[in-house]
Amino acid sequence: MINLKPLVVGISGYSGVGKSTIIYELSKILGPSVICLFFDDYVSRSDFPVNIKDWIQDGANPNVIKTPILREHLKALVQGRSVIAPISNGWAKEHLDRESIRTINPGKIILLEEPFGREREEIKDLIDIVIYLDVPLEIALARRILDLNKSQELRNDPMVLINLLDHFLIEYLYNGVRDMYFEIGNKIKNNCDTVINATQELAQIIEDIMNYLKDYKVFDCIIRK
Repeated sequence: MINLKPLVVGISGYSGVGKSTIIYELSKILGPSVICLFFDDYVSRSDFPVNIKDWIQDGANPNVIKTPILREHLKALVQGRSVIAPISNGWAKEHLDRESIRTINPGKIILLEEPFGREREEIKDLIDIVIYLDVPLEIALARRILDLNKSQELRNDPMVLINLLDHFLIEYLYNGVRDMYFEIGNKIKNNCDTVINATQELAQIIEDIMNYLKDYKVFDCIIRK
């Protein structure tokens, strides 16, 4: 039997579109041969430009956001090697500074949470397919706030929750994050392989993605019967 290179599927879109949820749901369907890698495990707010407004005015080049360990791990998994990966908190890392690790073994398909799709040179050569989850900005914002509010860990520490919500909303409304989402979102959308309406029910989103991916032969041997 020919050993196929793993298929790397980038799930893209800005915060609140449902990338992590979609990846988890797809992994349930596709089974244990699927690997999940999450962008938020490899970054924090400090990895983004200090002044997002200035960055947007300068062209919003996503290549300033570096994730060398993510590239290293993704490349290793594509080559069939295991990695020890972090489990972190993304932009919340400064507020929830708790991190653990997990061992990830190679698989036949890699579901990669990559908000920027193919827009980062550091990672684009390792991605086979980019799926863009399309959601209006205000719905994404509402989802993000709801997700934070539903976190039991944050509910156990209300001051951390309040500080995190304040931080996120100030960044979103006044420090250029909304504009970043809009500008980068358009770039990703114009350079992706397919756009999925992510305002639909979760089951329909998953069905739409699976229908798009069904022509890729690697799925024939890993989808649960």
